[in-house]
Amino acid sequence: MDNGNTEAKVDAMKRLPVVAYALGPAKTQSELLPYLQTIALSQPPIEDELLLLMSKQMVTFVPALLSTPKQILEMLPIVESLATVEETVVRDQAVTLMNHLCTHLKPKAPLESSLVSSLLGMAKRLGGADWFTAKVSSAGMLPELYALTQHADIPHLYKELCSDETPMVRRAASQHLGKLMKHLGTKEKAADLVPVLQQLAKDEQDSVRMLAVASMSNVGDTYCDVPDWTKEFILPLLKDASTDMSWRVRHHLSKSFSGVAESLGFQGKPKFASDQALVMACFVSLLADAEAEVRAAAVGHFAKMVHWGGSDLFVSHLMPLLPGLADDVVMEVRSKCALAIMESSEGGTLEDTLIVQSFGPLLESFLQDEFQEVQLQVLGNLHKLSHLLHGMNGVVSSILNMSKATNWRVREGVAKLLPHLAEARGLDFFANVLLEPAWLVLLLDPVACVRVACVSGMRVLVRVAGQDWVGQQILPQHVRIYDHAQSGSYLIRITILQAHAETARAAQLTPGSGGTLWNDTVTQIMRGLEDKVANVRMVAAKGLAKIVDAEDPAQEEIVRFQIIPALEKLMAEEKDIDCLAAVTEAIEAARKK
Repeated sequence: MDNGNTEAKVDAMKRLPVVAYALGPAKTQSELLPYLQTIALSQPPIEDELLLLMSKQMVTFVPALLSTPKQILEMLPIVESLATVEETVVRDQAVTLMNHLCTHLKPKAPLESSLVSSLLGMAKRLGGADWFTAKVSSAGMLPELYALTQHADIPHLYKELCSDETPMVRRAASQHLGKLMKHLGTKEKAADLVPVLQQLAKDEQDSVRMLAVASMSNVGDTYCDVPDWTKEFILPLLKDASTDMSWRVRHHLSKSFSGVAESLGFQGKPKFASDQALVMACFVSLLADAEAEVRAAAVGHFAKMVHWGGSDLFVSHLMPLLPGLADDVVMEVRSKCALAIMESSEGGTLEDTLIVQSFGPLLESFLQDEFQEVQLQVLGNLHKLSHLLHGMNGVVSSILNMSKATNWRVREGVAKLLPHLAEARGLDFFANVLLEPAWLVLLLDPVACVRVACVSGMRVLVRVAGQDWVGQQILPQHVRIYDHAQSGSYLIRITILQAHAETARAAQLTPGSGGTLWNDTVTQIMRGLEDKVANVRMVAAKGLAKIVDAEDPAQEEIVRFQIIPALEKLMAEEKDIDCLAAVTEAIEAARKK
């Protein structure tokens, strides 16, 4: 550190935890911390990169090496020095370090008065510094310091930061105000900060205003038991922020709207139904905002607001907006809207008939969107609505058309959905409509991820259709494809063997359903052990390794007298290293059983 170049110093600082652990707790406290303090206070200051690394590495000291309050507080001079550095990332990491120390001091509370005085003294020095950097850091530390010490002076220090003439300090105070109010815990203790919050919410700087109301999302449910209080002091600020002239204020509120709404405590209280409707009206104004960034951020909270407001407010306030959001000119808004309606369908807040009526046409529109990102949001989550697909014919038709999409991720999404369609529309529909044009085509897709999606769906298909149906409808098709691929691509044979393994595993996990599916698929997998391509033999061995833990007596007999001898024969003849490893693992798995 003293003689090396910058690169050597960086490398040395990255090894700081190694040095600390080698020295042990006593020497870390008596020798290493004073040395680090010298580095932090050195003039001229060392490179910011080194200070950032030092503050990150010091997090590992607590509680592994320094666990008692006195040991931990030996780090305060270093933290205080780092908190005054010009570079923002260094100060932010110093705040993170200080909050980490407070977290590990909490179980040891109440602290000795001398230790509390040390913490409070540092907070006062930072908060009363001449330059804004220390004050900004102080704003991030004070909420956790109050949670630790419960000292009455800390809210007064915070009020001074909120009234600072420097916008950067007020911005930091606005950002962390919600955390402090959460730790205060009661409306009586928080009463002194309400005028400060109102002042910040009307600040001339929009960068301050945008953080003030949004910080209420950090309060959580602390004041939910006093909705009269939140209605009087917090609700007007939310209303004003949702119609603020600055789009940045509206945008920031949109990014944390559901958290702010939940902190008001109106949910489930009939007395505050009108206030809850007012909150939803504010949300509606953000969803219909002229700025695309505001709309996109608000749509991200659509599902949470549906569950927060319930079915009635959804129908009266949110449902009329859905067609406009689904046709929004900005792709990000449509993509988030697609995800939002899928998430809104979960949890039982909305009835099934309402979901089919309001979301069905929109899902069909999303599946036909020109951007794959929008389509994938629906495809990736549509299995959650599989029980409702019988009433969405347009959606099912769109899914079938998308099985031929040029984008492989879309085809992968379709492949994952097909077994759920069998559950929703019935086995006859799957056999007559989906099997030939979709399932078997995707099973032979040139992209491996699409083929794997079909393979993974075999478990769902066996569970939904039963072993007899799979043995009669699916297995013969797979065998036929495997036979035709004997002189073709070995990748097709690998895919079919993987499907056999998944089928056998699914049959093994659903005992009592009858049929000979397990026996038939094991016979097909064992064919792969004789393949001329080593990769195929390896996949066959891996497939058998998944099913040799059978507990059924008849299946155990097949494992003992057919599978293990076949694997041992292959092991004696095999020359490929990777294949030999797979065979060895399969034999070991069978013998463990």
